[in-house]
Amino acid sequence: MDIDSQTFASWNVDYLKLDGCYSDPRDMDKGYPQMGLYMNKTGRPMIYSCSWPAYQVFSGMAPDYSTIAKHCNLWRNYNDIDDSWESVETIIDYYGDNQDALIPNAGPGHWNDPDMLIIGNFGLSYEQSKSQMAIWSILAAPLLMSVDLRKIKPDYRDILINRNLIAINQDPLGIQGRRIYKNKGIEIWARPVTPVSGEVYSYAIAFLNRRTDGTPSEVSVVLQELGLINTLGYKVVDLFENKDLGVYTPKDVLHVSINPTGVVIVKAEVIASIQRTPNFIRPVFTENENFHVPLHNSPNFNVPFVQNNFQQPNFRRD
Repeated sequence: MDIDSQTFASWNVDYLKLDGCYSDPRDMDKGYPQMGLYMNKTGRPMIYSCSWPAYQVFSGMAPDYSTIAKHCNLWRNYNDIDDSWESVETIIDYYGDNQDALIPNAGPGHWNDPDMLIIGNFGLSYEQSKSQMAIWSILAAPLLMSVDLRKIKPDYRDILINRNLIAINQDPLGIQGRRIYKNKGIEIWARPVTPVSGEVYSYAIAFLNRRTDGTPSEVSVVLQELGLINTLGYKVVDLFENKDLGVYTPKDVLHVSINPTGVVIVKAEVIASIQRTPNFIRPVFTENENFHVPLHNSPNFNVPFVQNNFQQPNFRRD
């Protein structure tokens, strides 16, 4: 490992992905930190990408994510991505179903890695490509392209270089978002982002349509049901369309139309007389945290449901 690390440093390597093929997952708790130690001894900054937890999960072990986060800059949790929408969906499901275990260990300098973006290859439609970019941004995922940049079509290139989505992905708080609603093929994902006013966050909110019945789905939801309760309201912007949707108060209804296997992602920027950008303040997701949405049909929802005066989002297909 020492020789390998010195060799990589002499080559001016910036990024090392250490896979775990044909190794014993039981040895990884020792091997991965040891490689990181030798990399640090070189004095050259190198991003350290690990497959440590993925192999342990598949072998039936429970990864120690707090230890992994101390030694790796990013780590794979799940299957390799294939160039297909089905593969993207399985990864989205994994991150939603296991979010309570994954989110607490992600943050600046140490990230969950759902694998590469396959936008611009052959397996995703235009709408599906937007969906991957949106969800990966909500997840604070490393954005690693896999496409031949010499041949990518302009529409797909524009997804990859969308400054609004990249800004969400790179938000300085570094908080990984979560799935807050799932019902009848519609999902809502949300992520706290800057700016912050007092203890009130702005949010990126993705409305994902997993349906394939050939017509857009109309979704209407009251902002306060998404946990957005700032009395001064929020400036809402459609991030793909780069369109200002106006100012919404907590009792206002947000309407979106989502194409099949597509997404609408907005930023709800908190309005306040004074705003601040905190130094990596992380909200604690407890029953007192406004980030959680009290939706009765949301699976894996670990906060008591709010029963009083609750209304489900309205879904309509023309």
